[in-house]
Amino acid sequence: MPRAVSRKDFLRLGGVGLAGAALLGAADCGGSLSGIKVVKFLTSPEETSIQERAAVEIQVDRFEDQHPKYALEREVILADEASTVSNTNKEMQTALQSEDPPDVFTYDTGPGFGGVLAEAGLLRPMEDAYKNNGWDIYEWAKQRATYNGTLYGVPDQVEEIIVYYNKDLVPEVPQTVDELRQIANELRGRGIIPFAFGDQEQWPAGHMFSIGVSNVLGRGGLENILYADGRWDTPEVVTTIDLMFRDFVQSGYYPEGLNVLSYDEANALFYSGEAAMNLTGTWLVSEIVQTVQDFEVGFFPFPSIQGSGISPPAGVGSGLLVAKKASNPQGAIEFIDYLLEESTARLIIEKLNVIPAQPVNPKGLDVPELFKEVLEDLSESPQAKSFGYNIDGLAPQNFNEVMYNGFREVISGVRSPEEQAGALQRAWEEAKSAGKTPTQG
Repeated sequence: MPRAVSRKDFLRLGGVGLAGAALLGAADCGGSLSGIKVVKFLTSPEETSIQERAAVEIQVDRFEDQHPKYALEREVILADEASTVSNTNKEMQTALQSEDPPDVFTYDTGPGFGGVLAEAGLLRPMEDAYKNNGWDIYEWAKQRATYNGTLYGVPDQVEEIIVYYNKDLVPEVPQTVDELRQIANELRGRGIIPFAFGDQEQWPAGHMFSIGVSNVLGRGGLENILYADGRWDTPEVVTTIDLMFRDFVQSGYYPEGLNVLSYDEANALFYSGEAAMNLTGTWLVSEIVQTVQDFEVGFFPFPSIQGSGISPPAGVGSGLLVAKKASNPQGAIEFIDYLLEESTARLIIEKLNVIPAQPVNPKGLDVPELFKEVLEDLSESPQAKSFGYNIDGLAPQNFNEVMYNGFREVISGVRSPEEQAGALQRAWEEAKSAGKTPTQG
């Protein structure tokens, strides 16, 4: 299991392709060494140089030491922050259809991501690999990598979307949106940005939406939409869209020009203390721990909206997938098996602060305090607690595109929350009629 490469890693691709990647591993000097088989692993760079070095040591050096018959060619796709979800899917399809595709790669497991690749016939089914190797991935997580009844991937991280906060600037955790507004207004009066939020890549708005609807609808209400006959064009959903993308914008709670502000630029505002809070995922813990030195960071779930419950979105992030045209599929399977070993998984938890999608004994883990708190919060399966859902990880591609593009228009003031809710419902009905909405496992 490599560091749980989050959705944002691949959504920062765009136009780079395989030619722009950096290669690491024993086969860097030109193909297979004598008697050694190459395993081509496509991933994206870690958040910091320290993490990247740790990833190379674990994924390349340690794997090759334990499997001397293989040389791991670790191919890193360099980031392009302007890339959108649609472009990213096209980029990955191009890579998998090339004459030299990767054997194994990391990518988001949702139907709008990995499911698109499976539908295009670019992935190898994984049922036999699970059976032969006894991989103990949580059953609910496996469902997130199952498309049209076939299991195609190995989820490698559990993630939650939360509110990080600067404890010097936010002394008390709010329990309601009204309390949150009081804090935000006080911060604005001091010239501090309440929330670090940038939507250049479009997917961050999807996470903001997931935070809101998970609270106002609750887990059961979302499941009624996702798996039954519930609708997106309801007053509760309209209220969420209005709050997150019109009210908070007009109140000045976000940075100026947020539609052109990148995810990394927004994070930098939080790290520097210019923004007091940051709504994003648990995948950012390691970068926060290594980057923020001047203040203590805590986290809390987004508070109650007009008396709603509190159900932070949680679920599966990225996964490991094997290309249909892999030249070394057996090597790919052995690499995945190595990453899922208890000793390797513990190293990755400690070095990269990743929450795995499999049981790992936490006893004796050496991790930062912030990560310990996150581990405790996600100590049970997200399916067994009052967590909500990260919508784009479950939604089909057409719905995600309407969601991302539409929220930008709401932010810009050219689309109303009611119009966006209606567009979401129409996109969902279209996907449902085509059999592309998720099924409950």
